[in-house]
Amino acid sequence: MFASVSVWGVVMGGLSAMVVGMIWYSPYLFGKQWTKAMGMSEKEMTARRPKVLPAVIIGSFLTAYVLSLFTVYLQAFTNKGFIMSGFDTAVLAWVGLAGTALLAHGLWEERSKNALYVNLGNRLVTLVVMGLIIGSFLK
Repeated sequence: MFASVSVWGVVMGGLSAMVVGMIWYSPYLFGKQWTKAMGMSEKEMTARRPKVLPAVIIGSFLTAYVLSLFTVYLQAFTNKGFIMSGFDTAVLAWVGLAGTALLAHGLWEERSKNALYVNLGNRLVTLVVMGLIIGSFLK
């Protein structure tokens, strides 16, 4: 039922999600805009971080594992290379799953849409980087 995946691909893909998130939500990129759009201060965000981080870490590795499975299946179906299959899988996962879920919920929220746009961009970049890393570890 489950395909063989690269453990190293999953580990590196999961870690890449955290690295992309740290850069994406840093004050040098979109952190200030996102914090403002969320209606919170930097101090409030810092106080919440220890409570949220464990779920984010677990979610990153789960996403990497499932994306790896989907990449193996897509590669077997299309017979493309694994790196291209990782990229294709990531974009499809964003368009059909992550992006649409964020959009559906984000449009109902009353806060600034800037948070939605920052989150949509982050999820796309995170999945693409993860997909390329996972694809590079598959053979």
